Amino acid sequence: MTNLIIYMIAMAITPGPNTLLSMANAASCGLRKGIRLNWGMLVGITAVTAISFIASKALYAIIPSAEIVLKIIGAAYLVYLALKMLSRKDTGKSGEGCTFIEGMMLQLVNVKVYLLALTAISTYIIPMTDSMAEQVLISALIPIICFLSGLVWAVGGAMLSKLFQHHMRAMNMIFALSLIYCAVRLFV
Repeated sequence: MTNLIIYMIAMAITPGPNTLLSMANAASCGLRKGIRLNWGMLVGITAVTAISFIASKALYAIIPSAEIVLKIIGAAYLVYLALKMLSRKDTGKSGEGCTFIEGMMLQLVNVKVYLLALTAISTYIIPMTDSMAEQVLISALIPIICFLSGLVWAVGGAMLSKLFQHHMRAMNMIFALSLIYCAVRLFV
């Protein structure tokens, strides 16, 4: 169980599409408005965890063939988010930020979340216990840890919001390029 927790925290807290977008979103519109994105991410990660659980239990053999499709869709969505970030013109906290739906949709195409869930479930959770109830309960840690990691980055973004506001264009460029880097890394 300790190895599973360490793995999940390391995967969830390291920079990736979720953490970067969460931080940039909270920095641009504030934590209160920005939290909608994180709630959407939680719902999306929960759905991905359920999909991964079912896939690991019943359809594990076909998942490798689906990987390239997920990568292409995920990369396209990351580029879309990067372009959206670059097109922001608001320099204050009055911006709406990313929505619940955008947070949820990011998870449905986020290869990193699928890999986290599939690896945690197939490598750690299923071998840990034969009880389906225990497997489901332990799998619930995945979205919880990912949500908390996103909040850590959102709080960091909110705390640095003055920096972001004064250097909005440069910060949006950095985060957009980071998202594009994540998209490219899906294939490298």
